[in-house]
Amino acid sequence: MAEVFPFPLVDLIGPALFILVSGIVLTWVATRSVLLSLFLPLAKATVFVVYFAAFFDGTWTFLDDWTYLEKGQLLLDQGVSTTNFFTHLPLLFSTAGGKHFVYHLFNADAARLFGPAYYAPVALNIVLTFVAAGFMAGAAKAGLHFSRRLAVGLFASLVLYPDLVAWSTVMNGKDTLVMTGTAIAVYVISQAESGRYRRAVILGVVVGFVLFFNRFYTPLMMLAAFGLAMLLSSSGRRSPWLWLFVTVGGAGVLGVLGTRGLTDALNLLLQDFVNPIYGFFRYLLTPIPFNTTEHYDFLDLPQVLYWALMPFLVYGVYRVWRRATLTARFTVIYFLLMVALYAMFAELQGPRHRYQLDGLIVLFQFLGFLSVFRQLGMGGGAEKPPASNDYSGMASPPRRLD
Repeated sequence: MAEVFPFPLVDLIGPALFILVSGIVLTWVATRSVLLSLFLPLAKATVFVVYFAAFFDGTWTFLDDWTYLEKGQLLLDQGVSTTNFFTHLPLLFSTAGGKHFVYHLFNADAARLFGPAYYAPVALNIVLTFVAAGFMAGAAKAGLHFSRRLAVGLFASLVLYPDLVAWSTVMNGKDTLVMTGTAIAVYVISQAESGRYRRAVILGVVVGFVLFFNRFYTPLMMLAAFGLAMLLSSSGRRSPWLWLFVTVGGAGVLGVLGTRGLTDALNLLLQDFVNPIYGFFRYLLTPIPFNTTEHYDFLDLPQVLYWALMPFLVYGVYRVWRRATLTARFTVIYFLLMVALYAMFAELQGPRHRYQLDGLIVLFQFLGFLSVFRQLGMGGGAEKPPASNDYSGMASPPRRLD
């Protein structure tokens, strides 16, 4: 990689304004708070400008980042964009070297908006963090019975979460897109559980397509988690529409992947298989704060907070599970399935692959901290969720968390 330097401030004005305006709109839609709608986007845009104008020197970049940028430029030169990609699928597969072409296309569109600079896709990734936070907040309200006030708190916590800010600001990586897709998937489940099937199907098809052609195994794991969640949910087991959704979705993913693709993936896993007990702790805990390599030392401070909140994360998993809704079951099962998968795959146990789960991690930390806070008598009584989401024998549905 050639030597790189910070960018002139004038070059960053366009993408910074895009982050600011988009952030204001998305935050207002999610929170209806004037203060948050001004503060959160301004903070994110400021961090973006300061980093790329004063500190960017290529230290916190990786080979994949520059490859995405280079191939995105190639697609841009060929006139490929999200509006016409269906007519260029052979070129997309060839450029990406396989099925995972979505983030190359993402880089092409970023270059079309802001020019062929490293900060271009990063600016779009920062906007995606607002999208992810909005969908997680919506899922928490619809599927976990969060009050509006708590959902707003979750939104702000995710947007400002140090690990998310670090990854989405310094690196041109596809993990922000996967993290956003994960948040949307949780929202899809919450909408299906609420009986909004049309919205769930439309969003589910779109996010499934994006995730499959970005990181193919994520929609497979989501469908597996959804099926298990339905088996553990009395209302889910009785819903033929939900089972149809799982069956058609699974058949679609496996049909595109093919038997050969699935076999190759399993062989790759077996070749790099490691002790899952060791891998479990390595995946969840690395890197050790202030014990990182130069390329990862931007995670030192975020990891301090992550480690400090680990007890609340563990307790939050339990508290979400206790909500006993289909959304709660799916969220916990998907998180555990992904942790188990990466625990067995040595090559993917770095913090970069944990970042895609930040939306779920922040949810667990947030609810775990809140529950402890309340049980200490500092926030009212702790919530008492029902044993299941079957309300047929109850006088009223469970009250929302305040």
